[in-house]
Amino acid sequence: MRLRRLVTAAVLAAAMVGSTAAVSSADPKPDPNENYLTDTKYDAVTFGMSRQQVEALIGPRPHCSGIGAGGALVCWAMNQFVDQTASFSFNAAGQLYKKEKDYSFAYAWYTYDLPRTMTKTQYEQQFAVGDTLAEVNAAVAGTACTDRWVERPNYPSSSGWKTMVHCIGTVNESYPEIEFFFTDGVLTSKTYSSRNDVR
Repeated sequence: MRLRRLVTAAVLAAAMVGSTAAVSSADPKPDPNENYLTDTKYDAVTFGMSRQQVEALIGPRPHCSGIGAGGALVCWAMNQFVDQTASFSFNAAGQLYKKEKDYSFAYAWYTYDLPRTMTKTQYEQQFAVGDTLAEVNAAVAGTACTDRWVERPNYPSSSGWKTMVHCIGTVNESYPEIEFFFTDGVLTSKTYSSRNDVR
């Protein structure tokens, strides 16, 4: 009886060693976080891509399974619980013509660590309708500003392309939200919104 138990124990031990060896020699599983949206992946999404190409670039479902307004594809960043998303819109031919960062994603990935320095005075005096996108970008470089969305509604034509640059202003003015709207690279309108203004 004792011999049988020893033999059984030896067989089990050998099986466990073999099993461990098989597991350790197998290919490592991919990090599931790699399937989430990141700033690098968002920047790599380009006009003309198909829905399938965008999904493949960011990662397999379910991280790109949401459907937004107008059938837009919605993809989540790793912290889905604070709704960090971006959306991608496609024309009738199935080509990407617009991409947009939601506020949480834009803030977390693009502006969180940047200084929030813009004041209402700067907003009013430094920027005017007719300024070019290049001029505005040069003025806000290195501060908490990012392009919230960009679209080419007539894709593949570049005519009529639009973008909105979103900035977070200084703490002294309750972190105002500042938006600059461009068409064909020219500033067409701007907005400033602070809690200080509604007190």
